[in-house]
Amino acid sequence: MDKPEISAHGATKPPGNGKAPERFTIDDFVRGADGPRDWRRLPRLVGASFRLTWRAGPRELLISCGLQVFNGVATFVQLLIGREVLEALLGSTAGLGAVIPSVVALVLVGALQRFASAAEQEQSGLLRELVTQHAQSSVLDVAARVDLAEFESPAFFNRLQRASMSAGVRSMGMVHGLFGLARATAGAAGAVAVLLVLQPLLVPLLAVTALPLWIVTRKNSQDTYRFFVGMTPLDRARHYLAALFTDRQPVKEVRAFGLGGYLRGRYDRLGAERVRELRAVARQRLRRSLLGSLSSAFLTAVTFAVLAWLYVNGRLDLASAGVAAAALIQMASTLAMTGMSVAQLYEASLFVQDYEEFLAQGDALPRDRGTRLPAFRELRAEEVTFVYPGSTAAALRNVSLTIKAGEVTALVGENGSGKTTLAKLLAQLYHPTSGRIWWDGTDTATCDEEALRDFITVIFQDFVQYHLSGRENIGFGRHERLDDIEAIRDSARLADADEFLSRLPEAYETVLGKEFTGGTDLSVGQWQRVALARAFFRDAPFIVLDEPTASLDARAEHDLFERIRELFRGRTVLLISHRFSTVRSADHIYVLHGGEIEERGSHQELMASGGRYSELFTLQAAAFLDPEAER
Repeated sequence: MDKPEISAHGATKPPGNGKAPERFTIDDFVRGADGPRDWRRLPRLVGASFRLTWRAGPRELLISCGLQVFNGVATFVQLLIGREVLEALLGSTAGLGAVIPSVVALVLVGALQRFASAAEQEQSGLLRELVTQHAQSSVLDVAARVDLAEFESPAFFNRLQRASMSAGVRSMGMVHGLFGLARATAGAAGAVAVLLVLQPLLVPLLAVTALPLWIVTRKNSQDTYRFFVGMTPLDRARHYLAALFTDRQPVKEVRAFGLGGYLRGRYDRLGAERVRELRAVARQRLRRSLLGSLSSAFLTAVTFAVLAWLYVNGRLDLASAGVAAAALIQMASTLAMTGMSVAQLYEASLFVQDYEEFLAQGDALPRDRGTRLPAFRELRAEEVTFVYPGSTAAALRNVSLTIKAGEVTALVGENGSGKTTLAKLLAQLYHPTSGRIWWDGTDTATCDEEALRDFITVIFQDFVQYHLSGRENIGFGRHERLDDIEAIRDSARLADADEFLSRLPEAYETVLGKEFTGGTDLSVGQWQRVALARAFFRDAPFIVLDEPTASLDARAEHDLFERIRELFRGRTVLLISHRFSTVRSADHIYVLHGGEIEERGSHQELMASGGRYSELFTLQAAAFLDPEAER
């Protein structure tokens, strides 16, 4: 049987009809990328680029535009003064003294124009930085608000990367193209004004010479855009592989297993594939550019031939012909600059459209879902089903349960049974695909999400280790109270973290982790105690603990579970664990299997029923030689 070919980034095309397998190409990644994003959208995209630039730095934009206008006026003035100088030299007998004032004026205008160009470059650099920061901040704002389930989708990360690229490198290209176009337009306006005065016939001829460049620009920009969009999955794969060599956590295992050579080879193959595709695009662009340049050069030669004909036939005198030739040369240079600027602007604007579409995703998100509720008395899930984005199989199916205030409820089950997914739904981090979650009889879909989350504390098994101070690591539980050091210390004492934090070089102000100068690392168990302290500091009425003791030793784990009711007195606790022996004291235990609730009850009731809980509890107890296994 034929096997599909696998490319360096894992893309395949299955063989069919006995033919040789084909590799995925850019066209397979992006269908019709240049269809709806055609040249007719350029004015709208330029408008979007201008609005983004205005929001980022209106003062710098106005100054830069003023300098561009000055450069255009200066070009016009220089050409007119140059005509007067030529006429004086060719037709005057008064000597050089008569042209000295004009020459001085020409020098002064030239000096001012050069200074204006230098000032404009400085403003342009500053504005590019402002645009980059503004655009990147907008992307982060949306990423911070988008539904958490989106982070389970590769398509979302592709959109996020393109939006981030648009907010960075592409936004700078957009500003540069916008200013280049403004500079070229201002210069062209001066030259066109001179030609209109001297011989209007030359203006439409020059306009025709720009046509091939505009056609080439459109095609080349679309090719570039399609290339980068098509390469997004491959680029993300390369960035991931590079992080395995540069991030502190994975690099240990890469070294321990001797994976450096293999991963580096895979990284190089991805790079080689990207270069192959880029070479193909570059060859196509160069062929097109050569044809466009030859066509434009031919039309420019025709324009100069017409100018010569006008002079020979007495339609222009020598001085006017010389100034017209200078204006034509100026226009030829300006048209080349215009072509490059329009290409850069159009190409960047296509990415700005990705940026705008990503921001629109955030605009569609409700900022206030409505009802604000007090701390609950009962939280109830009703026939809840959840399917992760991009998946066809449900992670949870028709799950119903009730959690009452002040009780300890446990979710147990084997790995992959859906425990953490259900916890995220109850903590208002995910939204059900179907079914409802009720908060004291109110559908949480109609509630203000931020207000609900204010009542909830979640500590995940893969909790974040913030490479910031110990005070901040705990204080992030309620960041509004970061300066309440006594409350932070009290929370650390409850989690048994105060002793080792107090011994650090700068106590609670010591930076945790080795990423930054002066940082001190902690053991995994100590990090977990800091995470627990963060949960205590949040002081929320509903606490979700997802495998909270995974990094603690057996004695510390036993002590913590024995103290849960004392530590969280008066609060509601949802405890997730795959260790059945740790949840015996819970008021209610739900056993999940295959995304469904298979059993529910107290420890004694579940043991008496002889079902899955009893079987797995007995197996685990035997494995760990639990002396209480027979209870």
